[in-house]
Amino acid sequence: MSSQKNFSLPAETGFSPVRSPQAESSTQLSHPCTLPLEFHRHIFEELLSEDGLLVLSRGLGLRRIICALLKIYSDKESLVILLNANGNELNFIKEELAECGVKKPGLRVVNNETNSKERSELYISGGILSITSRILIIDLLQKRIPSYLITGILVMHAERVNETSTEAFILRIFKEENKEGFIKAFSDSPESFISSGLSPLQTTLQLLQLRKVFIYPRFHVMVRDCLEQRKADVTELYQPLSPSMNEIQQAITECIEACLSEIKKGNGNLLNVDDLSVENSFFRSFDVIIKRQLEPVWHRVSSKTKLIVNDLTTLRKLLEYLVSYDCVSFNSFLETIITSQTPTSALSQQQQSPWLSLDAGNTIFSVAKGRVFIRTSTTNPTDNTQKNSYSASKLPPGIQPVLEELPKWNLLAETLDEIESDITSHTTETSRASYEGKDLSRLNNTVLIMVENERECSQLREYLSTIHIAERQGVSKGSIMLERLLKNYFKWKSGMSKVSKNLFNGNDKEKCKEVNSNNGKDEQLKRGTFQRGQQPPNKRRRVRGGSSTATTSAVSTRKLKAKILEEEAQEIANFINSNQTIISEASTVSSATISSNNDPSTSCYDDEFDVEAFSTYFGLLDLRDLIIVRPISGDEDDRILQSVKPKYIVVYHPDQAFVRRVEVYRALHPDIPCKVFFMMYENSIEEQKYLSAIRKEKDAFEKLIREKSIMAIPLGRPLRIFNNQHESLINTRIAGGRITQQIKEPKIIIDVREFRSSLPSLLHQSGIEILPCTLTIGDYILSPNLCVERKSISDLIGSFNSGRLYAQCEAMSIHYKQPILLIEFDKNQSFTLQSINEFRPDIGMNDISSKLVLLTKTFPRLKIIWSSNPIATVEIFQDLKKLEEEPNLEIAQMIGLDDGEIDDSLITNNAIESDYNLVPQEFLRSLPGVTSKNYKYIMTKVENLKELSQLSKNEMQNMIGNDDGNKLFEFFNKDVKEEKK
Repeated sequence: MSSQKNFSLPAETGFSPVRSPQAESSTQLSHPCTLPLEFHRHIFEELLSEDGLLVLSRGLGLRRIICALLKIYSDKESLVILLNANGNELNFIKEELAECGVKKPGLRVVNNETNSKERSELYISGGILSITSRILIIDLLQKRIPSYLITGILVMHAERVNETSTEAFILRIFKEENKEGFIKAFSDSPESFISSGLSPLQTTLQLLQLRKVFIYPRFHVMVRDCLEQRKADVTELYQPLSPSMNEIQQAITECIEACLSEIKKGNGNLLNVDDLSVENSFFRSFDVIIKRQLEPVWHRVSSKTKLIVNDLTTLRKLLEYLVSYDCVSFNSFLETIITSQTPTSALSQQQQSPWLSLDAGNTIFSVAKGRVFIRTSTTNPTDNTQKNSYSASKLPPGIQPVLEELPKWNLLAETLDEIESDITSHTTETSRASYEGKDLSRLNNTVLIMVENERECSQLREYLSTIHIAERQGVSKGSIMLERLLKNYFKWKSGMSKVSKNLFNGNDKEKCKEVNSNNGKDEQLKRGTFQRGQQPPNKRRRVRGGSSTATTSAVSTRKLKAKILEEEAQEIANFINSNQTIISEASTVSSATISSNNDPSTSCYDDEFDVEAFSTYFGLLDLRDLIIVRPISGDEDDRILQSVKPKYIVVYHPDQAFVRRVEVYRALHPDIPCKVFFMMYENSIEEQKYLSAIRKEKDAFEKLIREKSIMAIPLGRPLRIFNNQHESLINTRIAGGRITQQIKEPKIIIDVREFRSSLPSLLHQSGIEILPCTLTIGDYILSPNLCVERKSISDLIGSFNSGRLYAQCEAMSIHYKQPILLIEFDKNQSFTLQSINEFRPDIGMNDISSKLVLLTKTFPRLKIIWSSNPIATVEIFQDLKKLEEEPNLEIAQMIGLDDGEIDDSLITNNAIESDYNLVPQEFLRSLPGVTSKNYKYIMTKVENLKELSQLSKNEMQNMIGNDDGNKLFEFFNKDVKEEKK
């Protein structure tokens, strides 16, 4: 079952870069101790000598190299900006810089909590700053941070930089205004550079304003030689899946194949068929790739295809949960899927997942339930005390617990026993005497267990803490934990019965045939109701459009599944209600048993505090007897390995990046005899996913190396999408139209909240000057007369539902001659408001089209612009500005503010068309009888609201009509006291 192997990849395409002696000498003087590995020092020297993009394999210490560079520029004489770092990475870098001896303040973070005055002071003081991209681009455009003060910019996660990203906008402005500043970019995701485009690496370098790339895969000659000098003692443990888990895995794979076949059949001309493979579906990026390819034609895609694309995500999660969730939690997750897919009045037949009706889908649910419990026809419990200690009094009648444990649990317990035996055999007086006068950390026998996530971490902690209790009771090792989960499952099922009743109350009740025994129910689920490709017996040929009888059969099957679950939930609810006292007592006894076994100090529950007992029981843990269970956390794992310095490492969940981190840890600490136990399910999705990840990364690096060798070196100039000459003809009759005059660069005022979108960056690329500020009304001010409110489709729907769009259009109509509503689609989405499948013969008042019609009728001067993508929006803005004056920044900021905040010297009649205050107008329009057609006439007849309230009934009726005048008069003259009586 075990074998000794080394974690390394073959060097099929290894290459050795040339050293830079000048950089090497400078590095040794400035930062000799933080980078003890040779390939780290070499990468550091190359980046220090010239700008470039570093692409490094995951887990090889990218953050360590970034910290070394930041330490060089940590003095206040320079200003270095760090982009694209998240919160966890910033905490890691701060701690690393503090350990490297960087003096305070070190790395300072600038976010939305830092006001403009504080930011200006930080920029002038210098040092290293981490700034969010949106704040930095606004400060650059507002000249709050002069570009010439910036020494350089470090860009993390360079694979995220694209043509419309804010980071590309920042680097373009920085290089245009500061030719001497440096730019260094970093990435540990080579797969992202080859996912799209003809020459993605070259395009990325242009966006980063760089000309050179440094590629260091795991099979690089220098990396390979450095890590293979000190190989770790690795034991690979391959654990077979249980028969039931293997059956579920095969059934899920069959469902995925059926879904992929259905997508290919209906959309083969819209998708890259080579990407539609079962192997690719194991990765989370697969869902994104499929949706990205379908988004441009999303309006042509059938609702069934959209549903199947979402089903692929669910099936992929099931594969992941199969090897990580316990049997009870996995079955609970499946039952929630069945409940959510049950035909109801809210869930139509077309919205239900097709894979649930397959034979493989039925296998998934039936086998998963069989891992937890089986239904028996007899009420007498069977003799199952050898494996489970759950008594019959705690179980509903007819239920026999199975509680299948995950195979890796027992493998982990055996591995820990082996580690304990190894520690015992090596802990002798002779071995301790050999370490006299040396570092005691070499005697560290800490065991580090690395799992996938926090859920799996808490699961293993409970399992390991209850093993000794189960052994004393003579039951299986995981019984204590699984029994607790089973008890919670019964309580959850009891609550689900109430949910099911509410769910089916509004349904059309369909009569299902009663089945006497539960075995009969299972047999009915296994019969031909779920079989694919079979016609009903009364059909002799296939009818175009599908068989209605088969469809009805599938719906009936889903209802039958839900009916079975509902009956089970009702039985369990009745049992729990009738045996509440027994279950409560059992829960108390179980908790007390675990507590008493885990906590030998029973006095800790007494009211009196015993200092001596507290000091005896609590204290510092001895690393030699410590077992640490932690989730894999990326670069934070490097710090865990360096701080804990474990002698035994159990890789419970196979992770390519963590394997490399162990290699680096072993190379950094050759004096620690590290032993690694690598666990993996044999012939499983887990194994295939791990091997596929290694192969994908290797292929990505090979493509990058190939593109680097043949690509044209970027010239280092900003990439301009449009070419605007900023000149116009004086007269076509003079000199044949050859005489031109230079015009000023066009300007657009943009609200600072709009910098989350890509449109400001594209406007700047087109040669338009961007003026960011905080606008009260509108998003884009093109001229003193043109105000634009931009809405994406999701924003448009949300603004209609909240009523915010009405208020925005009203404010624009009051203050600007030409209000504009821009409805902008994403470039990767279809240019349609509704798909073909969503069209209905009747149009309701809640439809978007109906709301748009009402909006234009309410505001006749409002113009609506439909834009297919942000690039088209730029062209539209350029056309709109041709005959318009340039906007005034000060006036645009004042419009919409309260009277006390407005500078009267800046306001002109052209800027604000209305002579009336906005707040009284809003109050007037909310009164009964006042409409959008008569409110302006009322404002011309009365001075204020007080004068309006003092008019007689006849005066109001003569002004706005009999009905509206009567409503308005009754509102002002209503006796509230009489109404209360």
